[in-house]
Amino acid sequence: MKTYPFTQLHTDPKRLFTQVIQTNHTLEVTIHPHQSVIILSKRRYEQLLALNYLWSAGALSPVLSQLNHPK
Repeated sequence: MKTYPFTQLHTDPKRLFTQVIQTNHTLEVTIHPHQSVIILSKRRYEQLLALNYLWSAGALSPVLSQLNHPK
C-alpha cells in the first residue's frame, strides 16, 4: 500500500484516484502522524464486503479449505 501526505492528494487527486482504480490497490493518506484514511476502489470494497459476509455467515473457512485442498 502506498502512502501519501494529504498535501499531495490535494494537488493531484485525479491521478491518485485513477491509480487506485486501475491497480485495485489501496492508498493511505496521512493527515497527521498517527491519523490517516484509506482509499480503495469500489471493486476492492465490494470484494471486502463479500469476504465479510462469508466470514460472518461462517462460510469463509470451508471455502478457503476447499480452495487449498481441492478434491
